[in-house]
Parts: sequence; C-alpha cells; structure tokens
Amino acid sequence: MSAEDIQAWLISKISEEFELDPDGIDIYEPFACYGLTSMTAVSLSGDLENWLQIKLSPTLTWDYPTIETLAQYLDGKVNVSVLNPKLKVNVNRGRW
Repeated sequence: MSAEDIQAWLISKISEEFELDPDGIDIYEPFACYGLTSMTAVSLSGDLENWLQIKLSPTLTWDYPTIETLAQYLDGKVNVSVLNPKLKVNVNRGRW
C-alpha cells in the first residue's frame, strides 16, 4: 500500500460522497473545501479503518487536513503495522 494508493482511495471516496468530479479534487486542498463536516469526517475515518485494517482516530482529517498529508501519514502507519503489528509507540515519552 503506497501513499498514491491511499490518495486514489480518498479521491474516490470524496468524489462519491460529495458528487464531485475526481479530476477536480486537489490533494493539497483542505478537506473542508470539499464540504467535509465532523459527521462525514468520522465516517471517512471508519471507512479508512475498514479498508486498511488498522485502528484510526475519528479526528484524523482534522489532524491531517489534506488528502496529501493524510495519505503520507497513513502510508507510514500502514507500512509500520505490516512490518511489526505488535509495535507500540509511547508518544508521550518518545520511546518504543
């Protein structure tokens, strides 16, 4: 799974949800520009969880507000979980 695969999936979901032409979606524009609300953001996060088979925060689109930043974040998260599914990071202390 690459960042480009994730970007394509996000473009498809956003174009479907908001009835937009996929070619008109800019990966650098904030999700809010396409009409994403808190309700649709939580739904999108849930759909991503199901597709990627990893646990994600419902506030994901607020933390990573563009298709590009979200895809880059998820690319790293998916690849780490595939390499070592038991790896846990304590972000408060910055230790493994």
